[in-house]
Amino acid sequence: MVTVNLEEMADKLRISLPTLRAMMRKHPDFPVVAEGRNGVPWQLDPEAVIAFVQAKRDEEAAARDQRDDLLAQVSLPIEELQPEGERVLSATERLKVAQAMRVEDDVAKQRGFLVLTSDMRMRLTAAWTPLSQFLSSLPGQIGRRHNLPDAVVRDMRRAIEAQQRELHRKLKTLLSEDAEPPPEEEEHAPAA
Repeated sequence: MVTVNLEEMADKLRISLPTLRAMMRKHPDFPVVAEGRNGVPWQLDPEAVIAFVQAKRDEEAAARDQRDDLLAQVSLPIEELQPEGERVLSATERLKVAQAMRVEDDVAKQRGFLVLTSDMRMRLTAAWTPLSQFLSSLPGQIGRRHNLPDAVVRDMRRAIEAQQRELHRKLKTLLSEDAEPPPEEEEHAPAA
């Protein structure tokens, strides 16, 4: 059997010596005839190494194809942006576009242009509870302070409760899962 050292094997594989060493570290089953040490070169069987490297490349290609097949089965939201006949992106390209969209969303969140509905619900609930308690007690406090008749206090209470219900209804509609975004207000040019 003809053996070669590391430099010769790297030349045969058309890769650098550091790449060959990294490959050997990565794969404990890398075919080595004899390990080198000070003054003694490594001995590698070129045919076994070439077969091993080719097998690893084939495995990586098969894994890549399997991953692409899995990605092709996943419908990403970006696919809805184009009619079905015009979709020319591969599964990997669709994934990259989806990742780019996610990064854009993250930047928009950081800059305050985009807020998660769940975060908004939580914040509004935290603000709503004390406000609602305050408004509910307000008519009684004002009625006692100013010695108002009970009919006036009840009327104030009914008016506040009606406004609370209407605001609550509007907020629920606004934060519902299928809510349409509010129409953007048009900028009016000053009249000349």
